[in-house]
Amino acid sequence: MILQNRMKKIIALGLFMGSLPVFAFAYQQTTVETIIITLIRYLNYIVPALITVAVIYFVWGIVTFISSSDEEAKKGGRAKIINGLIGLFVIVSFWGIIGIVKNTFGVGNVTGESIVPLVPTMQQ
Repeated sequence: MILQNRMKKIIALGLFMGSLPVFAFAYQQTTVETIIITLIRYLNYIVPALITVAVIYFVWGIVTFISSSDEEAKKGGRAKIINGLIGLFVIVSFWGIIGIVKNTFGVGNVTGESIVPLVPTMQQ
């Protein structure tokens, strides 16, 4: 019971902290296009990281499945493989939906960013 109350407080705090940028946007003149462009900028950093995590989890499942001799550990490895594949599918599908939204609203490559999520690099 105490753990559930703590989790509720943590989730509430996370939602509050996550909504703070919305309040910052409230004081600026924003349009749907600027909000979409800002979200796409953030997603261009987040999507490659999520894909990397999903691939590492998938490979970890493969290694667990191959290296274990216990049937229970093999089931765990199989579950990791399936969850990794589902995660990759969801991430790539989400990336496709974002591409469709970009094309629908006509924001295209206004920011000069690529449609394909790239690994962020420092420009010199």
